Amino acid sequence: MSKPALANRTKTSPLMLFWHLLAGAFASLSLPPLFLLPAIFALSIPLLAYLKAESRMQASLIFGAAGTGWFLASTYWVSHSLIVESPSLWVLAPFMALALALILAVFWASAAMVSWSFGRRPVARLFWFVAFFSLGEWARGFVATGFPWNLTGSLFAVDLASLQSASVIGAYGLCVIALFFALVPAFWVLGHRRFAAIFLMLPLMLAAFGAMRLANSSDAHSASSGSMIRLVQPAIPQADKWDRSKRQRHLDRLVSLSRQGDVVPKLVIWPETAFAGFASRNQALLNTTIRNATQNDGLVITGIPRFGGGRTLLNSAIMIDHDGAIKAVYDKRHLVPFGEYMPFRKWLPFLEPIVGPIDFVPGENNRLMRLDGYGSIQMLICYEVIFAGAVIGQEMRPDMMINITNDAWFGQSAGPWQHLVQAQMRAVEEGLPLMRVANTGITAGFDSYGRILGQMGLGRQGVLDLPVPPALAPTLFARFGNLGFFALIFLIIGSAACLDLSRSIRQ
Repeated sequence: MSKPALANRTKTSPLMLFWHLLAGAFASLSLPPLFLLPAIFALSIPLLAYLKAESRMQASLIFGAAGTGWFLASTYWVSHSLIVESPSLWVLAPFMALALALILAVFWASAAMVSWSFGRRPVARLFWFVAFFSLGEWARGFVATGFPWNLTGSLFAVDLASLQSASVIGAYGLCVIALFFALVPAFWVLGHRRFAAIFLMLPLMLAAFGAMRLANSSDAHSASSGSMIRLVQPAIPQADKWDRSKRQRHLDRLVSLSRQGDVVPKLVIWPETAFAGFASRNQALLNTTIRNATQNDGLVITGIPRFGGGRTLLNSAIMIDHDGAIKAVYDKRHLVPFGEYMPFRKWLPFLEPIVGPIDFVPGENNRLMRLDGYGSIQMLICYEVIFAGAVIGQEMRPDMMINITNDAWFGQSAGPWQHLVQAQMRAVEEGLPLMRVANTGITAGFDSYGRILGQMGLGRQGVLDLPVPPALAPTLFARFGNLGFFALIFLIIGSAACLDLSRSIRQ
């Protein structure tokens, strides 16, 4: 056997792929909630192997393995949703976690496969890799409805100052910076010490920019509009949520929390599907509950399922006043595949026990809610908040975002913390305050800079009364969306081409 053939076999052996999988899993410890930032350097291990790959397939296998490790270690909690209401399905949970990791790893593998064809010099190939890998992270936001969870750029949420750059380049732009930071050891090993030093300093530059931005901002509380909002976290276990025999007990808890204290804010927010029944079938019960939960001029925004035209099923939020009049309705537009609807249901009948027999349908219009004293409100239900650049309509900028969710599906895991961080990033990107109300955590409020106004942890029952901070003038990201990200990509591609064309590189 020739040496090249032996090298080929060694690099793609199951043992080597397993090590790359472990490297990806270890690197994911840099993500929330752990934020062990040096762990991201472990991505240099598969990257150095990628530089020695003999074919596109080898390159793809290397980063497919690394991606599988990254997503298996960081999205394991999704499988918990299987056993919350159907404990008998516990045997399927590991397979669901692995299936999701493999699907998401396809984006990493594809980026490696495509970028392998570019760059004659190792240092140029690193730049090409960052460009295509970053484009892969962006593609995760819309391919097959999108699931941009645990982007590499999420690690910058470790510090509020570092996160401020999202107001310019967004979450995907932060992915570019995070990747260059992750590859510092690879640049060092290859002898390109200047590049290593520059990319090691990049996060510090972001933090310096963010510190100046925050220093020039007004205090979140002193700058509030004077309006208060109450966020209610009932902490109802998911296994009990749809139990009709316990419905009144759950509603009584919502009422008690909503009326807690001597002063009740005019606007009270309940989480996703807080009213676990259809308004059309339970109108009297809904009206009585809202009347008991509010003062004479009070209103509640609650998550509730409802029927649309043609008896279609919608995951909705309604604003309802003390007298039971519905003032506004928002229907969730971005549904969770295999959670709220099942793609290819006809060909996947065996998944019906998991997904259920009926699909939700997406809302067709983005309707802002409006309330005197609070302005216009952009509702975001559950994971609609994770899509950078797609949370508000450019033609109707709101004064505030409200994200209602039900993270009880995922238990005491990393999932709710990761969801919280993504909500915080949307506040920074758009320059808008965001109130997040969860069934059992993590309920929180953020001002337009992403500063935490208040927070209630997992499993806790209670309320948060928070001031509503003013919105900022549209940030650069709010104005131009992901154009800043694509400008970075073009800059990287140009740099890669120059490095390939240059006759010598000083090390």
